[in-house]
Amino acid sequence: MPKLTKRVIDAAEIQAAEYFIWDDELPGFALCVLPSGRKGYIVQYRAGRRSRRMSLGPSTVLTCEQARTRAIGIIAAARNGDDPAAERDAERKTITVKELAERFDKEHVSVRVKETTAKGYRRLIERTILPALGRHRVTEVTRADIATKLHHDLRHIPYEANRCLEVISKMFSLAEMWGLRLK
Repeated sequence: MPKLTKRVIDAAEIQAAEYFIWDDELPGFALCVLPSGRKGYIVQYRAGRRSRRMSLGPSTVLTCEQARTRAIGIIAAARNGDDPAAERDAERKTITVKELAERFDKEHVSVRVKETTAKGYRRLIERTILPALGRHRVTEVTRADIATKLHHDLRHIPYEANRCLEVISKMFSLAEMWGLRLK
């Protein structure tokens, strides 16, 4: 097994099944060669008793040294007791503001709010909150995002700006209570 270099990567031939070329100097770092001809860097490590494998990126985008640096960081995190792949999976599972708004409507607005208030909440969510923040992950939204994208942009309609702040505050308080977001 050689040290992974550009020359080794370019010389890797396509085979009928995927295979790995493991690096000599960094255990767990390898090049994956697919039957389609695509080549990508991977890192393999143990988290507890479980063996985990993460893709670092294609060899056409990353240089070998960039991939090696990423692999060193991931292996170091794994040796410190972290599980980078589990963190990545958890991040992928976090819901968006749009999904939070749907749950908020179903579990809070429909149950606990009078019909006219619910109608106003739904209008604010559909017309103002979702266009501004709907695609963002709940864990990524900051106070600054809410202040600039919602409250400040609606400064010409102060009443609506304050109502949006009220609704989004309640949504995020419930998200914290439901365990979807840290305080």
